[in-house]
Amino acid sequence: MKNHYTILGAALILGLCGVAGSFVISNELTPGYEMRQPTIAETQKEMQDTDHPLMTLTETAQFLRLSEEQVMNIMKAENAVLRNDGPFEGKKLPYLRVDNEFLFNKQQLLNWIQLASVENRVYNGTKLMVK
Repeated sequence: MKNHYTILGAALILGLCGVAGSFVISNELTPGYEMRQPTIAETQKEMQDTDHPLMTLTETAQFLRLSEEQVMNIMKAENAVLRNDGPFEGKKLPYLRVDNEFLFNKQQLLNWIQLASVENRVYNGTKLMVK
């Protein structure tokens, strides 16, 4: 007798799941709703954006969880130390400049983060506080 209740309960749950699924599907297919597959060009662009080794200043700032101004200040601070004190002992924030755009190599940026963390660097505005 107990086995019959188990089967009945399972059938009831299965039936309710089928009804709930039907409601979800019917809501997705209402007029005006389009089930659109991304085009090949959109898919390729998305893959290029995520796999590209170079990042823009905006992408780098997001990657570092900083503002663009803070990233620029780090670059200015390191360049000021190089200009004023001679050779820079540590590793500078890796970037290259093409026309007026700064580009950052993602792999080199990860290496820079590790080294700057080990050295316990302190950036204050456009100054690098040397310990």
